[in-house]
Amino acid sequence: MPDDDIELGQSPPDKKPDHPFLDSSEPESFYREARDAVHANGMGIILQCEQHRNHNFLAGEKDASSKETMDSPSIKPAIPPRTQKPRARRSTDDLDPRHLEKENASLRKDYEEIRRDLKSTWKENREQALELRDLKKQNTHLKESIRTQADPKSYKDQILSERRKFYEHVDMLDEHINHLKHQLEKKQLHMDQLTFQTREANEEKANYESKLQTLQKQNARLNEDLTECRDDILRLQPPSQIPDSKIVDEYANVYQQIASWVDDEAEDSSAMETQLEKILTDKDAPQLLKTCLDSDIIRATRKHSDAEPLILRYVIQTHLHQRILAEDLYLFGLDDHSVTLLRTIAHSMEDLEPKRDALTIQRWRSETLQALAKIDGFQTEQQRQATTVSKDLWSALIYLLPEIASQETGWKRLHDTVIMPAVHLATNMRFSTSCYRIIPHLPRNSGGHNNVIYHPDIQRYTILDVATQKVLRQDSVLKIAEDGRIGEHIMVIQPLLLRMQRDSNGGIALCKPTVAVRLDEPMARRAKGVKALAGWTSSWFGGEGDPSRT
Repeated sequence: MPDDDIELGQSPPDKKPDHPFLDSSEPESFYREARDAVHANGMGIILQCEQHRNHNFLAGEKDASSKETMDSPSIKPAIPPRTQKPRARRSTDDLDPRHLEKENASLRKDYEEIRRDLKSTWKENREQALELRDLKKQNTHLKESIRTQADPKSYKDQILSERRKFYEHVDMLDEHINHLKHQLEKKQLHMDQLTFQTREANEEKANYESKLQTLQKQNARLNEDLTECRDDILRLQPPSQIPDSKIVDEYANVYQQIASWVDDEAEDSSAMETQLEKILTDKDAPQLLKTCLDSDIIRATRKHSDAEPLILRYVIQTHLHQRILAEDLYLFGLDDHSVTLLRTIAHSMEDLEPKRDALTIQRWRSETLQALAKIDGFQTEQQRQATTVSKDLWSALIYLLPEIASQETGWKRLHDTVIMPAVHLATNMRFSTSCYRIIPHLPRNSGGHNNVIYHPDIQRYTILDVATQKVLRQDSVLKIAEDGRIGEHIMVIQPLLLRMQRDSNGGIALCKPTVAVRLDEPMARRAKGVKALAGWTSSWFGGEGDPSRT
């Protein structure tokens, strides 16, 4: 059993220590006395710890010699424990619990210090045992060295063995060097081959790059030709065109809906006379009415009390043209930022190479607007703007017809029957590759006037008599002046619809304008027999003596 593994309280075995620096001739009693001294020292430390642990339960004062031993910073080895003197009985004050607790704490502190010193002593014993083991190993090694040197033959054999091993190692290194030289020659040969292949590859790369540049130039020319061919194909393909007949039907339907709404809502229009007189002077009158109705129109209605429905139709169609069907309106419901962007793109396409003609740009515009119209956000915005237009128009009509103000959902009927058909018409007109224009005023007629209606204008316009609200026909019985005049133009009830020509400034009339006219002479009734015509001259029928025929 090693010395560092001997437990305290156990007598060490009688074993002579094997120390290389101790003479083996020493008597055995010398080693036994040394072990007994170490063992007695450990037992003394344990007895002192037990005495201090029971100190609080003993009477009398502490022994001075025992306290001196416990308070010492280090415990010297091989000192036997002292015999303690009998303790005197404690006084009553010494048995005070607080005094006992204080002494107990002090004893515990001393006990912990002794434990730490004991652990330190054990640690030193272990370290000394390890050093002793190392010294034994060194001693053994030295003994073997001395034994080898004492035998010359053995020493010579060892030298020869080491030399033989050295030569064998040298031979092995030579073989390894030769192998490396052979590998180096192979690598060098492989490097020469790779260099030659790299040179050939670089030459082929230069040739391919030259061919690639040539092919790229050819590809660029072919792409230009392909673009031109695509443009030609697009020009040759029939466009996805909305037919004129559909535009005309929707256009006529909008104004038919306006007339139907006015007939249903303005059955009693007597109150409009007072409201019309107040428009020009009333500050609270809607600005929409002040913009649409001028003094000439109001003055004309004074002479004909039956013209109020026509004024309502005029107000509605004027508002629709300004807010929904205007020519400069790119697409109803589209925000200003998108309109600016699309117009900029269309203008930029004119500068592209190869040149794009007007039809190509118009087709791009048509397809782009159709794609935008399918977006949910656009449809929501278009519906919102249409609702605003309906409410603005409804507030103006309430001013002219106070009796309809009690209709809480009246504007919704106006919105569904008039405004939304107009929005659908405006959208289809912008989707088409053709250009449509709505002319809200009359062009100059054959007499060079805007407000004078001549008899030949019956073929160009749909003329509505303000007094009778009947449409004039070619064979209507009219009083025709010498210059062909038949009346005075009051207002346009339905504007002119044109499809513009791409190669000219003119256009094709798709719908004639409907004009409200105040005739110079009332229209006569048509006679049933030939005898009834005796009192009429030929000028009433545009016959002989009619200036319009000259």
